[in-house]
Amino acid sequence: MVTGGPKERLADVTAAAVAVAVESAQAGRYTGEVGRTLAAVVGEVGARIAGDAELRGFSSGWQEAMAARPALVRPRPRPRPHRPVEASV
Repeated sequence: MVTGGPKERLADVTAAAVAVAVESAQAGRYTGEVGRTLAAVVGEVGARIAGDAELRGFSSGWQEAMAARPALVRPRPRPRPHRPVEASV
């Protein structure tokens, strides 16, 4: 079962790929194509895990930065919309 953090998830996927390779070899069906396919699966899952971890790291870092900013820092006021001056007669 795939649980835990990114390292544990990748370790679980890699272990599953190795188990499939072993079963394939025991059945006499292991080929280079099987190995390349399993390596591609592990690589794709690893890339997704890394992307997810990077996104989580960015958003948690952003939240920490926003929480740590001084209370005296106020956002800039929005500029008022331009209203044309009406000529009075």
